[in-house]
Amino acid sequence: MRGHSRKSQLVVLALMVAAIVTLMTALALTSGRTDTATQSPYVRGAQASKKAEDTYTDLLAAARKGDVAALELDARTNKADVVYEDAREANVTLPPDNAALLSQLAQTGTQVEIKGRPGDQPQSLLSALLPTLVLFALILGVIVFMRRRAAQNGGGMMGPNMALRASAELTTVPGERFRDIAGCDEAVEELAEIVQFYRDRKRFDLLGARLPSGIMLHGDPGTGKTLLAKALAGEAGLPFYATSGSDFVEKFVGVGASRVRELFAKARRHEEGAVVFIDEIDAVGRARGSGDANGEREQTLNQILVELDGFSTTDRVICIAATNRLDVLDPALLRPGRFGRHIAVPLPSEEGRAAILAVHSASRPLGEDVDLHELARTMGGLSGAQLAEVVNEAAVMAARSHDHAIRTDHFREGYLRVLAGPKRRSAPIAEGELEVIAAHEAGHVLCAEYGERHEKARQVTIEPRGQAMGLAVYGQSDRALHDPDYLHEALVAVLGGRAAEQIVFKRVSSGAVNDLQKATDLARRAVEELGFSPRFGHVAVGRSSLSERTQADVDSEIERMVAAAYADAMATLEGHREQLDRLTERLLEQRVLERVDILAAIGNVTPLPKPAPQPLQPEMGLAA
Repeated sequence: MRGHSRKSQLVVLALMVAAIVTLMTALALTSGRTDTATQSPYVRGAQASKKAEDTYTDLLAAARKGDVAALELDARTNKADVVYEDAREANVTLPPDNAALLSQLAQTGTQVEIKGRPGDQPQSLLSALLPTLVLFALILGVIVFMRRRAAQNGGGMMGPNMALRASAELTTVPGERFRDIAGCDEAVEELAEIVQFYRDRKRFDLLGARLPSGIMLHGDPGTGKTLLAKALAGEAGLPFYATSGSDFVEKFVGVGASRVRELFAKARRHEEGAVVFIDEIDAVGRARGSGDANGEREQTLNQILVELDGFSTTDRVICIAATNRLDVLDPALLRPGRFGRHIAVPLPSEEGRAAILAVHSASRPLGEDVDLHELARTMGGLSGAQLAEVVNEAAVMAARSHDHAIRTDHFREGYLRVLAGPKRRSAPIAEGELEVIAAHEAGHVLCAEYGERHEKARQVTIEPRGQAMGLAVYGQSDRALHDPDYLHEALVAVLGGRAAEQIVFKRVSSGAVNDLQKATDLARRAVEELGFSPRFGHVAVGRSSLSERTQADVDSEIERMVAAAYADAMATLEGHREQLDRLTERLLEQRVLERVDILAAIGNVTPLPKPAPQPLQPEMGLAA
């Protein structure tokens, strides 16, 4: 219906333009006929026959004799049509100053008619239509502007959103395949079953198995959820319709729902099947009734639910959604029959990181010293997207240094650029501040080194990167569980930099602002979520409404945990003051220390004594 309405508007507009042009043309032609009709009878008779060309002198002489019967003068061109007393007719070109002629004709009583004004130019049809054409152009420009604004604001009453139409359809099958994906083998296995359903549907039909209507991919940002959806469409040879949750949300109520209907209608037209991918679905699929009511968002969510329920047994459309926040989605969206199959896409393990590095390094020349497994061991916590960027940055560093292969030091530099940013050679550092930065980073390294289970520093630098004036890079081990002792050691390592400043310079600086924030966040999570606080025991106090008294107890417990970690950091560094000074001096000399340099500077390592375990029992009841 909207297409017919747009065509009707264009037809009406074309008819209006044609009518205006026809009217102006008729007016111009009528004006020309009127000028002809108002000419003197003498002149109309003269135009019927061929006229002679007389000179101005002959005309002036005839006027003095009274031989001129009538004269019509065009003041714009200074040309005159003359009728003499003997009925002879002639054309005469007059000079600009013809006052003498006109005076003589007036004395003899000759009939004189003057047309136009001096300096006027004849008006053409184009000049007559020019105002109309300008007005038409303005009207057309306003219409085009309104249509574009309506399209940008969600279509409104003037048509569908063209941006959604352009981004939601991919006419060709994606080129990605499962072999291009590494680090998430379990997710690939789950999606491979969907591909088998499209390739051999009879085998599933014999057992009564049906295609799931929706699949929810959830995990941290950059883990490859979009790549998995494209690879599924590529392996199955299906058209791929991709959009995002924010594309459906507009200020016009009902627009998002209409876009959902249009998207799924396009997908159903393909007899062989299609893949519909909705990225960041939490933008439209958040739980309803959470206090942020939005009529347009709820209507759009309802339409998505209806479309998923509307799949019949003959439909071969699979809808895939991706989110980083599975916990905020509406339960109706996640129930069986809609997005009932949930596939986790976690951060890659050590083996997964090595496989991802291998995939992205396959087409690049690597040096003989590159060990991808060793590099993967030092890059714990990075997502697939970050690892891909590390490889790209390493290639850039190799090209910048005119090397023919990517070496290990290029990978390490790429890792630091992804982790903290590029080097800042022009960072403002006042006199004496570099010593403070060196002691601060040495404190971090030593507190981590003397911890029993904390990851050890693999590199430390006092070269500014991004917003950081120094950086200590720890090894990352893959862990699924943490305990209070491990968390305490992490807090000690985080606060070691500030403790080192206090010990060496007897004062602290603003360089620990990020450390303090990180320590506070760790302690708050331990108290509110993990149940690591002996004050609250097994109660997750962060997931319920708290009274003022309980909230004050939570803050007090967080302060106690941070203070205990800071005290242990001070004790560790005071007990190893010699190692602290040697490591600080070595940092000032070399600026960047690798693992072997760190061990050479500190010598023997005595682990930090474990703190006495505290019972996880509440000392007093929670306030109501």
